[in-house]
Amino acid sequence: MSEQSVDVVGAERPSIQAGEEASSARVRQSAATGSTLALVALAAFDAIAGASMALALSVPLLAGAFAAGVLGTVPFWLPRLTKAAPERCAEVVGLTVLLGIALTLALTTLLPVLRDDPVALEASLPLLLMAPAAYVAYLLLGRRAATQRQRMSVAERIGIALSGPPMVLTAALGVSLAVGATLGIHHVGLRADDWAPLAGKFVDRGIIPPLTLMLFFWGLLLLANKAWVLWREGRLLADAHRTGHAVLGRAHAEAVADTAASVDDFLDLVWKKSTDFYVVPRYINWAIPILGFIGTVLGISLAADGIQSIIGSRSNLSDLSSELGQAIAPLGIAFDTTLIALSLSVLLTLLQTILQRWEDKVLTGYEGWVRASSRRTDGQPSLERPSEGAP
Repeated sequence: MSEQSVDVVGAERPSIQAGEEASSARVRQSAATGSTLALVALAAFDAIAGASMALALSVPLLAGAFAAGVLGTVPFWLPRLTKAAPERCAEVVGLTVLLGIALTLALTTLLPVLRDDPVALEASLPLLLMAPAAYVAYLLLGRRAATQRQRMSVAERIGIALSGPPMVLTAALGVSLAVGATLGIHHVGLRADDWAPLAGKFVDRGIIPPLTLMLFFWGLLLLANKAWVLWREGRLLADAHRTGHAVLGRAHAEAVADTAASVDDFLDLVWKKSTDFYVVPRYINWAIPILGFIGTVLGISLAADGIQSIIGSRSNLSDLSSELGQAIAPLGIAFDTTLIALSLSVLLTLLQTILQRWEDKVLTGYEGWVRASSRRTDGQPSLERPSEGAP
């Protein structure tokens, strides 16, 4: 190589490094701008949520404005106070707001519906719309914080893909959705006479049908989130150019970099994380029918007490028929709660079975790809890439 070409290469190298540094600076500036905008949006959302909760709880205007101001400024001063990452603090704020929304809806909407009292829809509807928005924001912030973490174990990375969403967060949204469903059923029963008997099975049978709906929506949200993550991972893993964007793909790359980890240990961890997710959905599928049977026992017990009081009374024959009708009315609780619980449990069990079979198919293809990659590293022929799978 001539001296002139060496000088040209030496002159180009500082310019290339300067260009890379400028590009990195632009990326960091763009990320910082995005984080700032996200915090501003979260602060505005928290302020609106605080004002809506104060309105639903009939809090005085000054106290409601104070609550909205406090919630709106939390995303800015909490990171400075706790020295934690802004994304992590935003997660905590989002979870707190969603729990507050769920509790407010239960107190101001569900209980009045069960007592057949009037409900202030102008205060309940904004909260019902904010609950899913807070849930999605929390998941996005959590994923953003996880992807920005430089130091993360292989088990933690696999858990992001296979362990499902946070349980408390999903339960809070399940409460909000159950309240919204109960309110909708009550409204339909009032507007349409043909649907009134069905609506009465949900709103006139005490607290057990709404509790059953809460468990159902909790399990449904867990399965829906797992299905979305599984679809995304399968689609990325099936694309040779986008494997690195998949969480399981990055987990495999880190496991390969760790020479102490074997392929069998890595795959055992993947299947363990997949199995651990279904512990809570299985519990929910078990608890829903149990709630129905509790309603059965409760209804029969109330009916037995009513019949016993009639037997011990000295009512004449004309009053006996009306008293007997009132005494056996709780039997409606016994049968309707069991009917609702078993119906919802059958549907949720079916969805869980379909999802689990789909996940097994995706992970079987992923296991074949991991073992093929290991053989390719050792100089042996490789297999095909994992397929997306189908539910």
